[in-house]
Amino acid sequence: MAEKRKKPDIEFGATIKAKEMRFREVPETKVEFFGTPGHESGHGDRRKNLPDEVEPNKTYKDVQVDYRLASRLVFDDEDEKPSG
Repeated sequence: MAEKRKKPDIEFGATIKAKEMRFREVPETKVEFFGTPGHESGHGDRRKNLPDEVEPNKTYKDVQVDYRLASRLVFDDEDEKPSG
């Protein structure tokens, strides 16, 4: 039997749209999750007319990016869990 997927404690979503988008240089991007207690986290995006790695000084037209980030706290000990 498959394990039931647990809901995230926090979830963030955003959509950007642009008629035109241009990068002077290739951006450096990074998403990190850290802290205590532990966590299970993930993120991802869906892109329209924008590659994962953009080219400098190239114009991209009719762009859309849907982004989602989710994280769930993971406790080592049942006593650490907040009540309620």
